Amino acid sequence: MAPTKKGKAKAISSSTTTKSSSSSPPAAAITSTTCSKKFPGCMRFVPPSSVAITIHAKPGSKQATITDFNDDELGVQIDAPAKDGEANAALLDYISSVIGVKRRQVSIGSGSKSRDKVVIVEEVTLQNVFDALDKVLKNR
Repeated sequence: MAPTKKGKAKAISSSTTTKSSSSSPPAAAITSTTCSKKFPGCMRFVPPSSVAITIHAKPGSKQATITDFNDDELGVQIDAPAKDGEANAALLDYISSVIGVKRRQVSIGSGSKSRDKVVIVEEVTLQNVFDALDKVLKNR
């Protein structure tokens, strides 16, 4: 495999830094900076109006509860076995009831066969999701 040409990469990176430093920072950089201070890293905004939540699922518990809410992931115990997609369905039902949205607005973005999942909640804001999850944690 041929080595990469370093001269062109430097020219491109210096021209982009010149452009970004002369004007205001991009809106995405501002949004990610302000969101990281206000909301945990396990929640992120997905344009146009969805929120992605990183979840560590713990199937087979006695009742469905939120166990942990930190910067890396949201820990959720699920009252269904990890068999034939039952735990995934129970997780989506529980998350939709906690956040207060319809079941069809919640889906698994990735990790359908893993304990680490990304759940997408449509037509909701980061603030609404954060408030709902925080309320459940304070009431347990």
